[in-house]
Parts: sequence; C-alpha cells; structure tokens
Amino acid sequence: MKKTILFLILLLLLPVADVLAQGGSGVYVGGHIRRERPNTITTLRNSGFTYVILFNVSVETDGTLTTDGETICRNGEYVFANQQPHYVEDVKALKAAPTAIQRIDICIGGWGNESYDRIKTLIDQQGTGEESILYRNFKALKEAIPEIDGVNNDDEHCYNAQSAAQFHAMMYTLGYRTSIAPYTYKSFWQNLLTMLHNQHPGACDLVMIQCYDGGASNNPSDWHLQNIPLHAGRTNYQTDMQTSINQMQAWHDNNGVTGGFVWVYNDETWKLNEWAANMNRVFISHEVSEPACTFYTENNFGGYKVSLPEGAFSTGLLSTYGLADKSVCSFELQPGYQLTTYLGNEFTGSQKIWTDASMARMGTWGRRLSSLKIEKINDAIVNTTVGTQTTAFYSVNGVQRSEPQSGLNIIRTADGNVRVVMKR
Repeated sequence: MKKTILFLILLLLLPVADVLAQGGSGVYVGGHIRRERPNTITTLRNSGFTYVILFNVSVETDGTLTTDGETICRNGEYVFANQQPHYVEDVKALKAAPTAIQRIDICIGGWGNESYDRIKTLIDQQGTGEESILYRNFKALKEAIPEIDGVNNDDEHCYNAQSAAQFHAMMYTLGYRTSIAPYTYKSFWQNLLTMLHNQHPGACDLVMIQCYDGGASNNPSDWHLQNIPLHAGRTNYQTDMQTSINQMQAWHDNNGVTGGFVWVYNDETWKLNEWAANMNRVFISHEVSEPACTFYTENNFGGYKVSLPEGAFSTGLLSTYGLADKSVCSFELQPGYQLTTYLGNEFTGSQKIWTDASMARMGTWGRRLSSLKIEKINDAIVNTTVGTQTTAFYSVNGVQRSEPQSGLNIIRTADGNVRVVMKR
C-alpha cells in the first residue's frame, strides 16, 4: 500500500500527541461557529485544518461553565442543549469523515478572562475530587461530547502554577489532554509543566506560542519546553496571507516549529481552505512513492505541484496535500488510472472522467474542481484511431465498463498483453 494512504490511516489511529509531533495546522474558532451553523461546520470540515480550538469556555465563580453568556454545564449536568440544541451534533460532525480534523480542544482563558482566578478559588475551597463542582461539570461536558480531546490553557491573568497544575491533572484523569497558548511569562509555563508532568508525564502535548498582538515579538526558538511539539501562530488579520505563510516557513526551517495555527475564525471575511492548504504545504509532508496523478496549479503544468496516489479526495483532504479548493489547472495521469473530477465537495455535482494517460490541460475545468477520485483501470485504453464504431471494454476496481469509441482501440491489459476490441 502506498505511503500516503498509510499516512491517512495512521492519522486516524495514532494517538493525538503523535499526530501533533508530525506537524499540523490549527485554527481558533469563536462564537461564529454557533451563530452561523451549519455553514460554519461545513466550512471547517472542508478547510483542511487538522485541529480546532473552540474559544472559549469560561468558569464562573460557582463553577458553572459558560460561553458567550450561555450556560454549558451547571451542577454536574450538560444543559447547553436548552439554548444550542445542535451543538453536540455539530462538534461531532467536525470529525466525521471525510475531514482532516483530528483534534478538538476547548480554550479556557484569553485576555481579561478571569477563569483561572476562579478555578484557583474553587480548588482552594473544594479540591479537585469527584465531588468538586469543577470535576462534575467537566465530566458532564466530556460525557456529552467525548469528541473534545483537550483543554487549551490561555491564561493571561492569574498565572498561579500550582492551581493550574492541579486543574490540568484533574482534567487528565477525565480524559482531556492539555495544550498551552503562552505569549509571555515563560517561568510560569515552565513551572506549570514541571508540576503537571511530575503527576502525569506527557499530559501536556502541545505548546502553541502566540506570535501576534501582545506576543508579536516572540521568537519561537525561546519556547521549546520539555521537548513538547511546538506550534507557532499568526492572526488572519495580522498581514496578508502570503506574508504569514512565509513566516511560518521560516519558523519551520529555522526555529524547530512543527505546526502552525491561526487566530481566529469568527467571520467569513477570509478563506480558511486557502490558509490551511498553504499551511499544510509547510507543515505536513505526504510521501507518495508511486503517484497515480500529478496536479499543477497553473495551466501549463507549472505552479505548485502535488502528486496523489490512488484514492478518493474530498476538499478537506486535498488541502492536507496543499491543494486549495478550485486551484487545479492541469495534471499528468499515469497509465492504468482513471481520474474523475467533481465540481462539488464529497464527490457531488457535475463530474468529468479522464481516461487518457498523457498530460492534460483542464480547459473549462481549470480552477473549478472541489473533489476527485483516482482509480486503477485493469484494462486501460492507451490509443484510439479514427474509423468504424467500436466499444472499448475495461474495468475499474474489478467493475466491468464499456465506452463506444470511433476506430480501433488498442487495449493494454493488466498482464501487459495488447489486444484490439471492435464492435460493428
């Protein structure tokens, strides 16, 4: 089996920490995900980002979990369905195939957010045992939405390492991983990780250094903490996209950064798929030992080049290879394969089948396809001459097919023999 197919399978089977170590692309998601559903869910699934951080979950003084003034969990019960009846199914859908999203974190904190002060007070009063309100509410959230993998610590206010370590240790026992999003105060984050990993080695599996706003002057090289994978972030409004991508490439090449993230998807003024595709070119490497088809983003077989193996590729999966939606203009299809292109995602809309084994400019299909399938043809048409009406017989994945052709069709079979198929 080809290496890249194995990569996609392993992406689903490997622990999240191993996936992050190999690289990744992430995006913070604001309340827009709920306000404009279900379009936002579709946009995220089609983006090509490999992880999302839901911003944010606030902890109130009594331990109630809220977001945007709406209650998520109270008194050990998940009650968000009263105000957001589709939220559970929407979060689950983010990971539903075909999608590149493999991890979902909830963010606690942010500028001006006092959740960690409240967490400290609650831990001082109740601890973190099974009867504590923090334990009960976060357990209720995990049971309602097990697809939430971790909690992203964006403490920008409290900075108490002992209570934060206690909190994340409790979250670990509930099945939540930890990621941290520092922009300053390095000694605090070092102390937090030391205390946490003394109890649960590896509980924190991702450092996400903010290189924007208050952290705009950060050098990612200064934030390699305990050999944890390091991702560095920009905002979608900080500069133009290409400048940010160039910066991420420099971080990857020079600063030991294995992944990147963007703040923040909270409107439709920017193209998530284009950002993710460009970030995936930097941080995700697909090794294709036996390419079935090579695609180009320019009409004359130029621009960015991507080779794909046999398989089916939705909009989001194409993005993980660095191909943005509607970016393909020409291709080279290898002998023995059939390419089917679709105007819609997930193999919907108008389609076109390409069976020739030569380089092809896509013509009117240029910059229009959103998904595709590459299938092996056991008996492949390799040449056609003009003449009498004939029918070419061949098979795709063992299914017999036929096409009326003009002239004599020279057929090369899977065992290498050549034969001519003719019909009246």
